[in-house]
Amino acid sequence: MKSTAFILVLSLVVLGGCTTVQRGAATGAVIGGGIGAVVGHQSGHTAEGAAIGAGAGAVAGAIIGEQMETKFCPHCGRRFTSSFDYCPYDGVALQPIYK
Repeated sequence: MKSTAFILVLSLVVLGGCTTVQRGAATGAVIGGGIGAVVGHQSGHTAEGAAIGAGAGAVAGAIIGEQMETKFCPHCGRRFTSSFDYCPYDGVALQPIYK
């Protein structure tokens, strides 16, 4: 029980300085790993289920995190995901939106 609490606190400290994409990937991996372990346990393959769930969760979490990290064009005001560096309409460098 103490090791679980320690891992949880350590995870929160480490994730505090990460980007939205990294936090999304880590959160997705933890949730996916947990769900995969439960499903895998039902078929007698707990570790394999956890590994597959963690991988799938990390990918899904990174994609969701990337969509949440937005930038805006100071010229036209349109918003874009973090995959854009310049406004495709104006060619102006996008500015991050801090939440």
